[in-house]
Amino acid sequence: MDAKKIFLMLLVSTLLIGSVCAAKNVNDFAIDKSYDNVHNGTYYSLSLNEKQDSGITIFKNANDDAYDNESDDAYDNLIHGEGQDYLTADDDMKIDKNSDNTVDFTDIDHSEHGIAELIDCDGQQFIVVFWAKDTSDVKKSDLSSLLNEFNKDNNVDAIAF
Repeated sequence: MDAKKIFLMLLVSTLLIGSVCAAKNVNDFAIDKSYDNVHNGTYYSLSLNEKQDSGITIFKNANDDAYDNESDDAYDNLIHGEGQDYLTADDDMKIDKNSDNTVDFTDIDHSEHGIAELIDCDGQQFIVVFWAKDTSDVKKSDLSSLLNEFNKDNNVDAIAF
């Protein structure tokens, strides 16, 4: 192989590796293709199983009125309209912060539990939520493992909030 071909291969490889965290949209993240696609848009929500009693949802961490659009019924199937709800405790949401900048949450109003984090990717912040219905057999430890796998696949880490 001549030097030009090797240089071109190295350049392409570098760009591909750098693009792992160059996600500008919530649906640009690497996610297991076996998950069931529920919706694409300002957020990205996938079911982890056929029962649709657990899933992953990724929100862009931005003030956006997309969630206030009453004519868009697609948002009604989400646990909450905004990702910040998973990072902020209130009467219906119990939050336990972990030392690794993630939070365990219990959503009393929707009978769900899970783990969430805030990540920074290419200068933009996203809220990643792995959740499960309380009636499911999915444990928080299972969701934590999936979150760790997501972070590894996307070369991201939780940041403090």
